Amino acid sequence: MGSIERRIRSCYYGVRAEMPPYGAQELLDLELFIAWRAQGLPIETPGVRR
Repeated sequence: MGSIERRIRSCYYGVRAEMPPYGAQELLDLELFIAWRAQGLPIETPGVRR
């Protein structure tokens, strides 16, 4: 797990896109949009494996 910013940055890395600097406005805007869309949704966690 990690912060939303870290997960977004790993997506940039995965598609080999140009990485914006930490704290870049476009990342902040994307984090805000994702948080807004997630309002009221249940939190999902990984299952427990035995």
